[in-house]
Amino acid sequence: MTIPFGTLVVLAREMISQASAPSASGGETAQTVAALLTAEPRNEAGVLAVVTVIFRDALADPFRETTANRWRPLLPAWVHPPLVGAAVNRLRATGILVATGRYVHSTDSAGRNVGKLQPVYTLDVEALREHSAARPAAAS
Repeated sequence: MTIPFGTLVVLAREMISQASAPSASGGETAQTVAALLTAEPRNEAGVLAVVTVIFRDALADPFRETTANRWRPLLPAWVHPPLVGAAVNRLRATGILVATGRYVHSTDSAGRNVGKLQPVYTLDVEALREHSAARPAAAS
């Protein structure tokens, strides 16, 4: 599956526009912080960079799985680490990025997280299709 860059831009912008309504299901403070970070207009390019890297990595995997170990080195250096977590939380809140229940050991030495467990995610391509299909209907 190939996702046009324009679709990624639209998805990132929709995440930003929906960020003012964080999910009330557990982790409300984390969701609120994620919403605030991704809603900040100065962070739009960073959110787009994170979404692009995660999607490209997941789509390259035959099971559409991804972990931060694989995509962390692909992120531009100018993306601030808190924005990465915020974008991942927003992707999870939309149902497009889903935790598999499996974990791997982190290789993140810069964030001093080496050895800590991190989730393995799967990209829900069907949820992405539904999200993309709903976009034109909402625009008309």
